[in-house]
Amino acid sequence: MLENTWAREYLTVLFEALGKDLEELSDLMLAVAQNEVEDPLLEIRFRRQSGSTVQCFNLAVAVLAVRGEDASLPIAADLIETIEECNSKLLAFQEELPRLRDAVAKNPEDGENLARLGVALLALDDRDSALTAFTKALEHQDTLCIHWERDCLNNIGWDHYQRGEHEQALGWFELACRLKRSAPERGSGNPLGSATEGDDDLPYNLALENVLLTLAKMGRLSEATARLQEYHSHFGRLPDYEARALEKMGLQPDVIYIRSRIERYAR
Repeated sequence: MLENTWAREYLTVLFEALGKDLEELSDLMLAVAQNEVEDPLLEIRFRRQSGSTVQCFNLAVAVLAVRGEDASLPIAADLIETIEECNSKLLAFQEELPRLRDAVAKNPEDGENLARLGVALLALDDRDSALTAFTKALEHQDTLCIHWERDCLNNIGWDHYQRGEHEQALGWFELACRLKRSAPERGSGNPLGSATEGDDDLPYNLALENVLLTLAKMGRLSEATARLQEYHSHFGRLPDYEARALEKMGLQPDVIYIRSRIERYAR
C-alpha cells in the first residue's frame, strides 16, 4: 500500500506514536485512489487554511499513503509539513478544550467563550457540538466583537454547506459578509480561530469567498459574476480553490481579475 520508502517510514512511526492503525483511514485512502477527490493537493491547501483540521490531517495522510510513490520529494515534504502542522494544532486544541469548557460552564452567557469553544470543537471534527456553541454564542451578541460574530455566522454557514444545504448556507454567509457594527466593540482577538481583523466597513473576505463557492454549487452564474467583481474590488485576486469552482461554471476569474486591473488604471 505504501510504495514510497519515506512515506511508509514516516506514516508508520507517526501512527505508532499516535496509537493509531493505518486501516482507520482506509475509506479515505480508497476515495483518493479512485479520484473521488478531484484535486487532493488543492483540497488539502484549502482545508489547511480552514478550521477543518481533522479533515485536513486525514486527507494529507491519505494522499501521502496513496500517491507517495509518484510524489516528488518537495510534494512529499509539503504533505508531511501539513500533517505535522495539523497534528500540532489538534494537540493544542485537545489541551485547551477542558479550559474552554470550564470557562463556558462558569459563564454560559459569554458569547466569546462560546465562540472559542466552537472553534476548538470544529477543529476536532465535533461538528454538532461546534454548531451548538456557535448558535449559543450568537444569542449573546453584546458579548461578541464583530470578528467573532462574523466567524460564528460563517461557521454555521459552512456546516450547512458541508451537509449540502446550499440555500441555508448562502443565507448565513451573506449575514457574515455584510455584518457591520459601529458601536464600541468588546473582545480580545482570536488566538485559536480564524476571525479576521481589519476594516469593519469591508465585507468579510472569508464569507465572500464562501458565497462564491456556494453560488458555484448552485449554478447561479450571473450572481457569481457580480460577487466576483465585488471581491476583486475589495481583495484582489480570488484564491485558487474558489477560482476552480467558478471555472466549472464557465467563468474565468483570472481573466476577470486582469480586466478589472486594466479598467482601474484606464480610469
